[in-house]
Formats: sequence, C-alpha cells, structure tokens
Amino acid sequence: MLKNNTKIKNKINNDLENEIYNSVNISNKLEINIEEDKKNINSDINVDNGFKNNNVWIHIFKEIKYDGKNDIIITATQIKNCKKTWNGNNCQFEPRLLCKQDCDEDRPQIFKDYNLYIISVKNGDYLLTKNSIYFKLPYPNTKIIEICKNDDSLLLSIGNSETSLIDNLRYSGLFEKKKYLDEPILFGPLLNGRHRCTFNTTIGNKQIEISGSQYETDSCYESKNKILLIEGKSVNNIESFNIRQLYYPYRSIYDKVKDKKEILCLFINKDKDDTIHIWKFKFENPLVMTSIKNIGYNKYQFD
Repeated sequence: MLKNNTKIKNKINNDLENEIYNSVNISNKLEINIEEDKKNINSDINVDNGFKNNNVWIHIFKEIKYDGKNDIIITATQIKNCKKTWNGNNCQFEPRLLCKQDCDEDRPQIFKDYNLYIISVKNGDYLLTKNSIYFKLPYPNTKIIEICKNDDSLLLSIGNSETSLIDNLRYSGLFEKKKYLDEPILFGPLLNGRHRCTFNTTIGNKQIEISGSQYETDSCYESKNKILLIEGKSVNNIESFNIRQLYYPYRSIYDKVKDKKEILCLFINKDKDDTIHIWKFKFENPLVMTSIKNIGYNKYQFD
C-alpha cells in the first residue's frame, strides 16, 4: 500500500511539472527552474504574462527552432500555427495578446533568460531583439503637490480610468502650468483612438523599419508653441514602460510638425494611494527611439 502511495505521489508531481512546462526543452543550454516558476504564481507579477505565456513562448521558440541568439522577425501566422502542435491546456495563441508586453516586468521568463524583447514593426510582424525597449522609471524623493479638482462639471467625477484621470488633470489646469505647456491649450484632446505609423528608427545599435504598425494615444494637446503627448497607466508600483507607447505617436507628430513646435511627452501613473506620478520626457534625437531622456518628475494629489 505504501509503495502504491509513493507511486501516486510521484505521478502527481511528474504530471504537475509536465503541465507547467509541457515537457518542452528548447535547447540543451536552456535550464528551466521549476521551483522559481512555481514561486511566480504567488508573486505580484501578472500571472498570465509571467507564467502561462512563458509556457506558450517556450513552445513557439521550439517550433520555429529559435535559440534566442539573434534578432529575428516572427509573424502572427507563425505564432498561430504553433497552436497546432500544442498539447497543453487550452491557450489562446493570439499574437496581439502574446506580444503585448507593456513593461519590463511583463516579459515572460524565457525572454529574460534569453535577454529578449519584442516590438511590433508591421501589422502582423514582430521583431525579437536583444536591444531593450523599456525605460526604467525613477522615483525621486519629492514632495506631493496638491491640485484642485474642477467641480464645475457634472461628468468629470464619472469613472476611474486613465482617460478620466487625464481629463481631471486637464481641467484642473495642470497641463497649462509652467512645468508643462506654460501657455493655454488651444486644441485637444487630439489623436485619441488607434492609428498606424510608418518610419525608420534606431533601437540601441539596430536600425529598424516600422511599416503600418498600430498605436494608441491616451491624449494629446496643442498650444501655440508646444504639443503635449500623454500616456497614462493605473498600475501600482510600476517600474518601467515600453518606450514605443510614447515614441510611435511622438514620431507621427514629429514627422508632421518637425521643429515648428516643441513636443513634450508625459507618462502618468496613479497608484493605489491615489498619488499621481508624472514623468516628463524628450527624445534627444527624434529619429532614435532609444534616445528618450527623463527631464522631470512630480507627484500630485487632488485636494
């Protein structure tokens, strides 16, 4: 009886490990730490990105015979076709979801093991590259500034989304203050919704071509001499963000206005304590995506 119980326990453990990794070995150099992945289930990292998607990406890399050594283009068709040989639990092989890695923390473990990053370069085409596409957000020790919420509107208090936050900041007058536009807003919000962009740029030391890649803009405002481009998030303790979230709309704007107006970029995040963090950025070379530079940071709360 004891012997049978031991066999059952061993089988359960084996089944669990097989389900986690689906018995996939991408290469002899890849060492998968089962205990570390089990810990990730209970971590603050998004479980879907940090755990489930990891298994899917291991399977995809094996199927396309990719060892993580070089930059390559992977297509949406390749990703979808890998579902045909997937023997694990039902998973969506949806490229748009699998390739959405908005911050460095979202990267599946296999990407971290191989020092890989993924970015959309064309509708249905994604670049797997060794060049980082994230900016690590600094948190300087600075005093919280109180701002007055505009109570004249009957609608501004509806909702708790990034758009609602940006609307409340806009109608508090913050964006027109000296730290930002330093002049009245004439137009906006502009460029809301989905758009496509085409241009050449540089990521790290790699030149790439973006052709019809899609992006979304949270908000954009135009004054007499400046343009304010905004990306908003409501994520507690966010550590980084994908530069493309600001750069793709920035580049579309720059290609239109050139040097006629100064373009300022804001990354805004509200944490669980309702503290609003605003980082201000510029691109030192408008043609280079990774030339992003942080030029300001402030913390706010509505009084």
